[in-house]
Amino acid sequence: MRDLASLPTPDTQHTCLLCRTYGTVLAMTRGKRTSAAELEVRLLREGIIESRHSVQAAVCDNRGRLLSVAGSAETATFVRSALKPFQALAVTTTGTIERYGLNDRDLAIMCSSHHGSIEQVRQVFNILWRSDVDPSALQCPIPIGKHSPLQHNCSGKHAGMLAVCQQRNFPLSSYLQRNHPVQKLILDKTAELLRMPAEEFICAHDDCGAPTYFMQIGQMATLYAQLASGDSLDMERIVRAMTHHRNWSRAMANSIPN
Repeated sequence: MRDLASLPTPDTQHTCLLCRTYGTVLAMTRGKRTSAAELEVRLLREGIIESRHSVQAAVCDNRGRLLSVAGSAETATFVRSALKPFQALAVTTTGTIERYGLNDRDLAIMCSSHHGSIEQVRQVFNILWRSDVDPSALQCPIPIGKHSPLQHNCSGKHAGMLAVCQQRNFPLSSYLQRNHPVQKLILDKTAELLRMPAEEFICAHDDCGAPTYFMQIGQMATLYAQLASGDSLDMERIVRAMTHHRNWSRAMANSIPN
């Protein structure tokens, strides 16, 4: 796993996998091209253009073939919370769900960037309670104006990591370190999906403290194509949880890198 050194940072334009707009947008280019004109999104207020946004986007199939592109599919940025469904694979593939009797609501909150509502906080607490992990083990920050890390929008993901640690007898206190077994497990799953060595990923820490990775948007699109392909029972369960509890699971809509 490579450390982040002197890398070019994304410019002020937006980079995304999926786009939803309320103004006017130009069509993406289909075919084998790896680059094309960027999308231009115009935000309208009562018919008057208020702002313009340049967008790079990629659509890939589950084999990594580029189907449609705007900008360059090789543009890279940190995947951040868009990785949550794939971080949840550590839960679905290790027997953690079965051992602790977790359900799709628990899985959905692990994949979500939630708002810290009472109901959502209780669901995160449920994961920890069933896994016999004290909430004090959470290492995500306490949000400004809040009282507990349970209210952080990434607390579900962190609770899932801790549940895996408890199930596998991994250390709890160091679960956010890059070389921790649960983080290696997550990275190995991601590398396997992208068919590339885990050592080639560039790592940094996200705002919540968890490791995140520097990827091309074409690679991110490939991950989501695999998630939706139905080729894996573990990923199919994640999709079902996110779909049935979509008010909680906003990783796909709200957590695309931008």
